[in-house]
Amino acid sequence: MVVYIDSLAFLNFLINYLLLLASARVSGVSFRRLRLALGALFGAFYAVAVWLPGFSFLGNLFWKAASCILMAMIAYFGRRKRFLRLAVTFVGASFLLGGAVLAIGLLAGVPDTGGLPYLPIDFKTLFLTAGLSYGVLTLVFRHMGRHGAKEVRELTAEWGGRRITAKVLLDSGHTLIEPVSGAEVIILGLDAALPLLPPNAAALITPELLRDPIGLLTALPEARFRLIPYRAVGTDCGFLLAFRPDTAEVRGRRVKGCYIGLSPTPLSAGGGIEGLISVEG
Repeated sequence: MVVYIDSLAFLNFLINYLLLLASARVSGVSFRRLRLALGALFGAFYAVAVWLPGFSFLGNLFWKAASCILMAMIAYFGRRKRFLRLAVTFVGASFLLGGAVLAIGLLAGVPDTGGLPYLPIDFKTLFLTAGLSYGVLTLVFRHMGRHGAKEVRELTAEWGGRRITAKVLLDSGHTLIEPVSGAEVIILGLDAALPLLPPNAAALITPELLRDPIGLLTALPEARFRLIPYRAVGTDCGFLLAFRPDTAEVRGRRVKGCYIGLSPTPLSAGGGIEGLISVEG
């Protein structure tokens, strides 16, 4: 079997990146795309090394597991509290994908690659397969993030000298992120967030106008506001108006680069819950 190193490296990099991305999202933690890319790049180098003369021993189970753990360490560096969950999700997804690749290869008559992602396919099919793999992985593992710890925390946020504290629910089912940066999104009810907003913006934002966040965004003078896309039951594609505070802390943990999304409806019928945050990372 002829193996093209460039195709092998690119395919493994792409799949590793999607696996790392899906694992972070279903685990409910924020992430840095550059770190995910570095972890995926390490995995691509490992996949290439297995095919080099004298390095075939790297294809055994021990080195496969070790490479997955090292990829997770690179991609999720700094997520000490959630690292075990992230690593288990990623390693499990990697081995499931490896088995799927082996099964597809046998059905297609392709020689055994030891579970490493490599199939002699064109790049158009490659991109379609990678996108499908990401979608399936997200759907399969998303239930892991829906039923988790739900605890009350105190959020402290500041913007332009204004400061608020709010009672928020720590919920692993809340996995909303800002799609460009991958930053965590904290959701607050409007009543809780209004004292933090600049007066000229606070005067324009009402629960009714929040239901049309696109129109409201054009009327706001502050450049820090943006729209965060989301999906929920009964809503295939919606938007939340959000802004980036100067600082945000949850029980002494600095939530770097986060956004605060404004909910147009109350988040709790009782208990004084004013917002939602994802699992602490």
